Amino acid sequence: MKKIILSATILFAIGACNSPSPSTEAQDAQAPAAISENSQSYTIDPSTSEVLWKGTKPTGDSHSGTISVKKGTLYTEKGSITGGIFSIDMNTIEVTDEGMDEETKGKLKGHLTTGDFFETEKYNESLFEITSATANEITANLTIKDVTKSITIPYTLSEENGIVIAKSTFSIDRTLWGVTYNSGNFFQNLGDYLIDDAIQFDLTIQGKK
Repeated sequence: MKKIILSATILFAIGACNSPSPSTEAQDAQAPAAISENSQSYTIDPSTSEVLWKGTKPTGDSHSGTISVKKGTLYTEKGSITGGIFSIDMNTIEVTDEGMDEETKGKLKGHLTTGDFFETEKYNESLFEITSATANEITANLTIKDVTKSITIPYTLSEENGIVIAKSTFSIDRTLWGVTYNSGNFFQNLGDYLIDDAIQFDLTIQGKK
């Protein structure tokens, strides 16, 4: 099995009582990566891929959950990612907070689907498209609510028996994608209602030949 080990500790594993990680820098969208004819193609398996999310408040409170991967393709060559694209079904967003009852989870999920956050009835799909890559970092266009920004994030990769698994942990500034609800950069005197701008993501993308 070939493995590419993450070269830097960055951005995600945060307890509820810690401050949020700094957000990955966002740039203008870039052209998609050119795929070499030597690259191996893997079809992403939604049943074994997942997106974990986490939002925090300055008070130390946090919420976390999942979003389902819809479909996509990943390309690799010599143990490194060379390109790929996958979509995320925003209507599948779930809340997984420990200790929260199902009714409250349902209400929070409902709020996340409104215009205050992801407005999933209108923007039901988010997109992640790789534009360039090295042995331990990928640059990709991330589209949320029809806003596309380029981010560069770390990753690990393993390939064995026709299966590829790519993982990444990072944060974004949600307000750059039009999610401004209770942001201190847009609203004043929010007190305990203030929500950190950073949303944290933990990706696991698995594909088959």
